[in-house]
Amino acid sequence: MDKTPFADENMTAYFNSLPINIQETIRLSAKDIENEEELRAMAEHLMR
Repeated sequence: MDKTPFADENMTAYFNSLPINIQETIRLSAKDIENEEELRAMAEHLMR
């Protein structure tokens, strides 16, 4: 699988814990995510 789009290890760990389909959707728009809070908010929104 491709490298995660995050340098922060907490963000990477959370990202890796997500379902693959959510990871792929986030990977496509990761340039818009600047911190773990935004990552978690996006993931929660996508999993609704």
